[in-house]
Amino acid sequence: MGDSAEDAVRGTNDSAVESRCSAVNLGYFKDDYVKFFTRRSNERRPPIINRGSYARFMGFDIFINKFLEAGDMKKQIVVLGAGSDTKYFNLKQENKQPYKFFEIDFPQITFKKIQTIKRNKQISNLIGEFKINMGNTELYGEDYYIISEDLKFFSSKVVPKLEEHGFDKNLPTMFLSECVMIYMEPTDSDAIVQWISDNVPTAMIMAYEQILPNDAFGQMMIKNLKSRNIELKGIDAYPDLEDQKNRYLSRGWDQAYAININYFFNSHIDPSEYHRQMLIEIFDEIEEWKLIAQHYCFAWAFNIKNDTYKNIFENIKFPTYSLSIPKHALPKPISSKPADKMDIDK
Repeated sequence: MGDSAEDAVRGTNDSAVESRCSAVNLGYFKDDYVKFFTRRSNERRPPIINRGSYARFMGFDIFINKFLEAGDMKKQIVVLGAGSDTKYFNLKQENKQPYKFFEIDFPQITFKKIQTIKRNKQISNLIGEFKINMGNTELYGEDYYIISEDLKFFSSKVVPKLEEHGFDKNLPTMFLSECVMIYMEPTDSDAIVQWISDNVPTAMIMAYEQILPNDAFGQMMIKNLKSRNIELKGIDAYPDLEDQKNRYLSRGWDQAYAININYFFNSHIDPSEYHRQMLIEIFDEIEEWKLIAQHYCFAWAFNIKNDTYKNIFENIKFPTYSLSIPKHALPKPISSKPADKMDIDK
C-alpha cells in the first residue's frame, strides 16, 4: 500500500469522528469526549449517517459492558486501529474501565491523539498519571496505553510492546476492530486472528466490517471508496456472514457469530430505545437504510480454552426483542439503487 493509500485509510478516522459527533450532538447517544478529537464537532450529518453511527455505537457498547460485567476478575481490552476512539474515556468516567486498556494505531494517528490528550485537562485528568515516549507517539498510564505500530507486524512488533506494558495473555481479553481488518491484506489480518487463537486462551473479538461486494450495491460501494483511494482489501476473502464466521472457526476459535446491521437494528435494540432514537429527527430513507445496513455486519468470536474462565462468555450475547413497528414505518422492498450516499463506515 502506497503512502497516499495509507493516508486515505487513515482519513476514514476523521470522518468517523465527525459522524460520531453529529450523532452525539443530536442525542442519539452520550459521549463527552469525541468533540475534542475533531475541529468540525458541530457539523450535522444526514439522518442515515447518524443512524449508522448510532447502530455501530450500540453494538459495541452492549458487548463491551457485558464483557466487563462477566465475572469478578481482571480483564483487558485491546483496540486494533483505535484512531480517535473514546471508549476508554467513557468507561473511565463511569468507573467501569478494565484492568488494562490498550490502543494500537499508526504513529501519525497516535501522535495526534496524544497531542489532543495533552491539550485537554478534562481528558488527561481522567487518565491520571502517565508517561509519553520521546516521539510523542506512545502513552503509558496506569490502566491505559497507546501503542504506535503497524498491525501487519502484530506478532513481531505489536505483541512485544503490549507485553512490555503489562498485557497478560492469560487474562480474559476483548479485541475490537471497527473497519480495520477490512483495510488490511487478508494474510495480515488472519495472522492477528490466528495469533490470538493460539496465544490468548480466554478471548473474544468483535469486528464491524463491510460485506456483500458482488451485488449491485456492493460494487458501487467499492467503486465509491476506490475513487477516494480506499481499498477494502479483506472484503473478497470474507464477503458474507458465513465467511465472516468461518474466518474464526477455521483458525481454532470455539464459537463465532455474524449478523448484518439491519438485523441488529431491528432485533437487538430495546423497543423503548428504538423508538426514542426514531423521534430524534425525521427519517424517510428506510429503503436506502435497509440496503446500506445489509452491507455491514458485526462479527464476533469466543476462544474458551482455559477452564478457569470457561463460563465467562455465557451471557455475552445480544438481547433479542420483537419490535412493534407501525405499518407505515416498515421498510419497502429494496432496490439496487446506486450507493451514492454510502458512508456509514466512516
